Amino acid sequence: MSTAVRKLKYPDLCEHLALEVTKMTGVQLGDKQRSMVQTRLTKRVQDLGYRTLDDYQVYYEGNEKAEIQHIVSLLTTHYTYFFREFSHFEFLSEKALPALVPEIRKRADKTLNVWSAAASRGQEVYSLAMYLKYHLQSYGADLKFRILGTDVDEQSIRIARNGVYPRREIREVPLAYLGNHWARGTGDIAEFVKAKGSIRDAVRFEQANLLDFKDRFEGQKFDIIFCRNVFIYFTPEQIRTSTAMLLRHLEPQGYFFIGISETLNGLGFDLKSEGPSIYRAREKEAQKTPVIPIREGIQVPESGTRAIRVFCIDDSPSVHSLMKQILKSEHGFEIAGSAVNGIDAAEKLKKLENVDVVTLDIHMPEQNGVEYLEKNFSLHHPPVVMVSSVSRDQSDLAMRTLELGASDFIEKPALNKLQERGEEIRAKLKSAILLKRAGGSKPVDLDSQFKKKLEIANPESKARVLVTGMGQMRKTASFLKELEGVQPPVYLLFEGVEGNLPAIAAQLSKMSGRAVSAPDSVVAKAKPGEIWVLDYHKALAVLPSLHGSDRVGVGVLGELGRSASQLLKTWHFGQLLLEDLGEGKGTESLQLYATDVFPYTSFAFMGTEFFGKN
Repeated sequence: MSTAVRKLKYPDLCEHLALEVTKMTGVQLGDKQRSMVQTRLTKRVQDLGYRTLDDYQVYYEGNEKAEIQHIVSLLTTHYTYFFREFSHFEFLSEKALPALVPEIRKRADKTLNVWSAAASRGQEVYSLAMYLKYHLQSYGADLKFRILGTDVDEQSIRIARNGVYPRREIREVPLAYLGNHWARGTGDIAEFVKAKGSIRDAVRFEQANLLDFKDRFEGQKFDIIFCRNVFIYFTPEQIRTSTAMLLRHLEPQGYFFIGISETLNGLGFDLKSEGPSIYRAREKEAQKTPVIPIREGIQVPESGTRAIRVFCIDDSPSVHSLMKQILKSEHGFEIAGSAVNGIDAAEKLKKLENVDVVTLDIHMPEQNGVEYLEKNFSLHHPPVVMVSSVSRDQSDLAMRTLELGASDFIEKPALNKLQERGEEIRAKLKSAILLKRAGGSKPVDLDSQFKKKLEIANPESKARVLVTGMGQMRKTASFLKELEGVQPPVYLLFEGVEGNLPAIAAQLSKMSGRAVSAPDSVVAKAKPGEIWVLDYHKALAVLPSLHGSDRVGVGVLGELGRSASQLLKTWHFGQLLLEDLGEGKGTESLQLYATDVFPYTSFAFMGTEFFGKN
């Protein structure tokens, strides 16, 4: 029947669906969320091939029971990631496990039981599995664990059961916990990973509604219940109802975790706060455990005793500035010191005491990160976490740092996203301390599977451009030395020194060990592997047309004047790197056009990575 003559059951379908989802899940979808409901519902209408909302409503009315499950999945939030709110995982190893292990040993099955009650798509469950797999071993191989993951959304449960995630998500997992629990996919899912039996066998997933699971899990008791970041969508009465049902399944000595931004205060529960959003029944208070041995000979200060002292080695002023923002006292950190290269770091670390962990860049002047580890890393050195622009998958350097003793590797994001990655950085620093020299080979099997060789195909259709000057000769020579393999044509553009170009070319040849030339005129583009020194203004009059359809990467050393930068903007390049000169410095008029801001020591690698991508 046409919708033109048929009377529709729901005058306002958006409002009806929002109310139904709220009733079913507790997620509050009021006037403030109406725009989101309309946007997501429009996508569902389009996915099903309908032209109008009324056409979709006819379909919905004939398939309400099945379709409402799709709507629940559509309108409930699935934002999560591995090891979210890492302080809760820390609490498990430092406080909860020491208190619970004696109880677990009394059981015939010697099994720790865990419930992830708002499991979403499984990242929390697999994070718990990786973490417990590691830390329970320190108490004995006979101890086991089981994890139940539940969520209101059936589609999320299917994804969790499948245990397949994009490779980019798994990179956030601290390497020691990542272990060899994941396998790379093949074919169409080659950029995905799948959980192995070593963690899958201990988990199960079921669909369950936190507002109405009643007797679903009758007789089941859990030592740990995670119900995190779901109560923010509930009313106080719904929180009270759901929490009461969940607590009926908590062992008397068990721990109940909710999201860091959530609280049970004022809801009338007889619970004792054990930490940020962590609760335990008052009848049996937690046993005090001032120092927790994670491995033989490794001890970790009790949480809260003092800040974790971090020494940062990086030649980027912006990275040092952002690290100060990420590693604040409110997060339990302090910057103990900093250095701009390996030589500088070694001297400063000799004079410092109580450095808990070191962050280390790879590309730095005078002594880079690999050279620093080769010369200085030992059993007595603080644990090292690499924070570098080098890709874990696309460089032998990344693997080499792990072989030399680095505990973990963080791919340095764009500076404007470094703050967003703060939780990952803090988690990996804490893990490095807990897992210092933690026996066995480095868990880099998965990284090895994803390793790709950086190769520049069709270099004749690409071009490197470095805007530099007489005051940047040392940096320019360093850039040239870093170029490896087959390279596109390289143009070094100098401003205001046209008559000295042959002498400049000769000097750079001597400093870099590369053949650098200064052609009299430019009527055709350079060949792959050739390095030309050119006048800035004359070069920009011809190079954009010669390389009109080519892939061009540009780097700018130092600061560039306004008129000169305006001229550069006329070239449609694919990559523009500006040198990191520190806050308030650099070529301001190019900031909006820049791909990123990096120390000059990263220019060669970042350019090669850019040219190597399809």
